[in-house]
Amino acid sequence: MKTPPDKRIVFTLYSHPMKDLRQRWKATLAFEPGSTDDSDANLVINDGCGDPIAEGTFELAGTKIPVVAGRGTLRCGDFAKGKHEQGIWLYRKGCAPVPGALTFE
Repeated sequence: MKTPPDKRIVFTLYSHPMKDLRQRWKATLAFEPGSTDDSDANLVINDGCGDPIAEGTFELAGTKIPVVAGRGTLRCGDFAKGKHEQGIWLYRKGCAPVPGALTFE
């Protein structure tokens, strides 16, 4: 995997609708210009109120990403390897897992 040398690529993902805003989430995964398989993409994830997810696990591209204080990283090569995996989930202690999907803004 290699991203363009002059473009930052950002994916935005949202949870499925939930009645409780704290159960909802919005995630962005950013690939910096010139990223390669060995680079890390930065994940930022907040709940439906806009607060960072304190702690959890975000599943994307077949990889489980630890999240602390609303942040995590995903190796670009792992993203490319799992790009056909369909499951997108946020797991938090004491909460039911919440699925989500890629969106275009």
